[in-house]
Amino acid sequence: MTISTRLFSNQMLDQFKLIEGRLQGLQTQIATGSRIPQSSEQPMDAVTLSARRELESKITQYQKNLDKVNDRLGLVDDTLEETVNIAIRLKELFVASNTSTTTQLERMAAREEILRINETILSLANTTDSSGDALFGGYSTEQSPFRQQLDGSVKYFGDGGEHVLSVSENIKLPTSLNGANAFMEIDVGGKNKSVFQLLDGIANALFTNDNFIQDYSAGATTGMSLKFNASRSQQNWSFNLTGPLGSATISGSINSDSPKEIVDAINGSSTGVTATVSSDGIVTLTGADQNIAISDVSIEGYDIAQLEPQHYISVYTPGTTTLVGQISDSSQALIAQGPQIDDMINGLAVSRTTVGARLKNAESQEAVLSSRMLVIKTEIGKLQDADIESLITELQTLLVNRDAARQTYTTVSNKSLFDFLG
Repeated sequence: MTISTRLFSNQMLDQFKLIEGRLQGLQTQIATGSRIPQSSEQPMDAVTLSARRELESKITQYQKNLDKVNDRLGLVDDTLEETVNIAIRLKELFVASNTSTTTQLERMAAREEILRINETILSLANTTDSSGDALFGGYSTEQSPFRQQLDGSVKYFGDGGEHVLSVSENIKLPTSLNGANAFMEIDVGGKNKSVFQLLDGIANALFTNDNFIQDYSAGATTGMSLKFNASRSQQNWSFNLTGPLGSATISGSINSDSPKEIVDAINGSSTGVTATVSSDGIVTLTGADQNIAISDVSIEGYDIAQLEPQHYISVYTPGTTTLVGQISDSSQALIAQGPQIDDMINGLAVSRTTVGARLKNAESQEAVLSSRMLVIKTEIGKLQDADIESLITELQTLLVNRDAARQTYTTVSNKSLFDFLG
């Protein structure tokens, strides 16, 4: 087969173009450090690299979300820690105030500190993160979730949700704790009460400590006269009555117009106490041989100490209008506030434990994301990063081959047929 000079020249020129193209590609790879400077050169690897980069971007966003989860939960933990410390200080104030040697003036000083504690905890409950979003408002993060009303009570204006962020394709972590659970639902004897109600109750009990008693006893011979200051509508009352024959729980539904059910319950009890009621609603109790005692009063609608109790039992010297004492609902007693403070501390501690568990979960997820990111970056490196040493070696080899080919081509192309026949 013969090859013309022109065909030989065209073939050699095409080879030189291929070599120059490869040289240019190698130089680009060496300069950029990338083995895929253009997706057209290695399309399958380019597609794989694009997918890995997309996953890397997602993991980066998950890590940013996790950072915000950690920041917010850390702030929640700090806030609850401060709140628990304040509640412990509250316990100290209660213990110091609940002694017979404490004066009412000292109790008023303690009450003033408790009122300031109430304000501090309200401020803590409305804590915001670095972006100004409320920590304890649920999904509602743009306004203060806890607001004091005109009557001094505190209401929750957040919702029942919990703000969450995605930290993987299938996992969302809460960034906080719901404010209603943390501050408005302290379990006290099976009933939910807010931290602010409990604080108000303690302050109120200190205020009324000298004005109300929670039990009273009188000699059987003198008896006692009582007036039930009940609501105008029917209201359930109960108390423990001790007489000559024993004790019994007396209960009945009464109103301010008539204590009849209570009177009937006393007369029907096995205490040996007789009750009579006058036209003005005064109930007189009499017995024989033993004192008569009343304790553990429970009044419907009262489970927190009131600043000014409206419903209570007035005790008079029999046959007179001389007031000798006012028996309040048991919840009004200062001593009754101790267990409620303990419940508050426990409730806040449980909330903090919940936050701690969530922080631990976030820590575990952080380790998972770090491992995933390391694997993805390694794969991207293998797909993207060029082997500079190999590329330089190939480049040098191609340059030598190109120069040799050029020299050979020049030598061959300059000879004629006569040079070969001579």
